[in-house]
Amino acid sequence: MGKSLYAGVDLGGTSMSAVIANSRGKVLGESDTATDKSSWRVTVDQVIEQIERAAKDAGIKPSKLEAIGVGAPGAADPKTGVVHRAPNLGWKDVPLGEILSEHFGVPIAIGNDVQVAIMGEHAFGAAEGHSRAVGIWVGTGVGGGLIVDGELDRGHRGAAGEIGHMVLDENGPECPCGRKGCAEAYSSRTSMERDVKALISSGKKSVIPALMKEKKKTRMTSSVMERALEADDAVMKQVLARAQHHLGLLAGNIVNLYDPEVIVIGGGVAARLGESFVAPIRETARTRFLKPDPKGKISITHATLGDYSGALGATVLAKKHA
Repeated sequence: MGKSLYAGVDLGGTSMSAVIANSRGKVLGESDTATDKSSWRVTVDQVIEQIERAAKDAGIKPSKLEAIGVGAPGAADPKTGVVHRAPNLGWKDVPLGEILSEHFGVPIAIGNDVQVAIMGEHAFGAAEGHSRAVGIWVGTGVGGGLIVDGELDRGHRGAAGEIGHMVLDENGPECPCGRKGCAEAYSSRTSMERDVKALISSGKKSVIPALMKEKKKTRMTSSVMERALEADDAVMKQVLARAQHHLGLLAGNIVNLYDPEVIVIGGGVAARLGESFVAPIRETARTRFLKPDPKGKISITHATLGDYSGALGATVLAKKHA
């Protein structure tokens, strides 16, 4: 077992987590917290604190790390370490890599959070051993990542994998990006919460407001969604089915464009609901394949690393950068 240790941070718009892991993906220490978005400096200080806490949990000093990787929710430049645009954090041109490098004195690698997460699943999870894979991550937004010939493909300008902004209907609901009808506008947890509120406002009965109050949640989290489904809540079932249908259309389009071996569906919702979330997506997608796949050579499955996908993927990014 290799002795080299890496830190990986999964920096999300709702929460963040950090792990210390070896080159084989064994987690030796971890820490997590809710993301404070009051200012970018406060958020960066949180990132530093989580890395230090994870290192303490692993029983090591941060100076012993080979490198640190961070997956950020937006457009990140892996060469400069600058997060140019992260709408869910309210960031624009934040020099995250430079700040972390000055603080820790080790190599820093910055990447897009979903691209980093699919790297984790490719190294240690559902896409392991496959040379062509796609990640679809459903959370606050909908993001993606492409694996080509076993390596992350960032594209010509570093913008490949923004599959949440593939337009499914130009007359559809408005997306946070400002356009209409993107996959994210139909299928993110944020969009599902919007649709739930609209149905409740129209007079539909739902247990969701009571569940959110009971759990002291200000947002419709994945755990609230799960509880509502367990209660056979009609509003939740209707909204989820609509989101799954559009994710199925998205997955079908991806197969026709890229013909991957595997599509991995991850993020908080998929981690919580697992196969019950993915099965309807797979069913819709398979009806859209231009070239039929009767032997099931293309796998559409859920991420297997759960909450560790992003953070472990960040350690993979760190290792490549060290």
